[in-house]
Amino acid sequence: MNSPVALMAVDKAIHQSDSLLHPFLLATDQAESDRHLERLIRESAEPVIRGILRRRIYLYEDRPGGARQSQDEQDAEDVRGEVIVQLLTRLRELKNHPAGEGISNFRAYVAVTTYRACDQRLRQRYPQRWRLKSRLRYLLTHQRGLALWQSDAGEWVGGFTAWQAEKKAPLQSGRLQQLRDQPHALAQKILGDGDARRMNPADVVAAILNWVGHPVALDDLVNIVADWQGVRDAERTSAFHPDGDDDSDQQEALEQIPDLRANVNVAMDQRTHLQWLWTEIRQLPPRQCAALLLNLRDAQGRGVIALFPLTGVATMRQIAQALQMPPEKFAQLWNDLPLDDETIAQHLGVTRQQVINLRKVARERLGRRLRAWEEGA
Repeated sequence: MNSPVALMAVDKAIHQSDSLLHPFLLATDQAESDRHLERLIRESAEPVIRGILRRRIYLYEDRPGGARQSQDEQDAEDVRGEVIVQLLTRLRELKNHPAGEGISNFRAYVAVTTYRACDQRLRQRYPQRWRLKSRLRYLLTHQRGLALWQSDAGEWVGGFTAWQAEKKAPLQSGRLQQLRDQPHALAQKILGDGDARRMNPADVVAAILNWVGHPVALDDLVNIVADWQGVRDAERTSAFHPDGDDDSDQQEALEQIPDLRANVNVAMDQRTHLQWLWTEIRQLPPRQCAALLLNLRDAQGRGVIALFPLTGVATMRQIAQALQMPPEKFAQLWNDLPLDDETIAQHLGVTRQQVINLRKVARERLGRRLRAWEEGA
């Protein structure tokens, strides 16, 4: 990177980026660069990630005792791994292509990335609460007098419109803690004789905000309303085939998708397998490709399509092309992936059973191709 153009690009990246990133961006030796990157993740990113995980991952659990703690820890470690992979990918991209957009506030960037990863995990594990969250999000953005905004730390906050105008941040007040700890005990005090399951949702949210007296994190609102309305998600087991099409003998190819809970460097090193998988998926007939990609999960039932752009194997535009879908439409679906079979059937104009059959045939082909690939390796 000695040409004038390259040096100007580096200067631009330094100027646009948080000073925390400067030692990493300026390092010319690979070993030195890796040391700065490791320190950046350990000292600046990890504390932010852990703080958010402590607050977000534990919110939706209803299981008592050890089972709850064990699942919480697994979820937190999964999300932590996903976030770090995304951060490493973004930082290396910034280092290798300094002419691109910089990261002006690294800790805020980490926070937003972590919140998004948490949302993705919670959406998959707790679909009932996630639907309630979507309804409350819509309510806060469309009901006169209510508002939804993002705090400086990247957290979504609900409150009255006047509070948004004053840029009030969510507080951790004694009243809010009481409401978290004793939602049912306080329901009558806050709602009077009203029943949250029958009341206008806007009235329920306004009653909470009036009683607390300050903006409330969206997730806290979701939990309180969920408790009052009796919203519960059944315990979900990790299963590769949530719809029951258990063709376990043909799962080999997808079961080898990297586990993001493993060491980050190991996950990145498994890029070769992802490149092979992407090449094979691209050779599937269009409907088989769509049935597989739109529901792509690993052996533990976790959505993994994001690994392709994260590792640089395929861009979102390339995935959209493989699906024969306009990039804009695919971008709208991105946060909802993996899709259930009924939704995929609607997109393809086929029946749900046909989607299951298409994916089964695709897996069988991938399983055969994987065995041939491994034998030839």
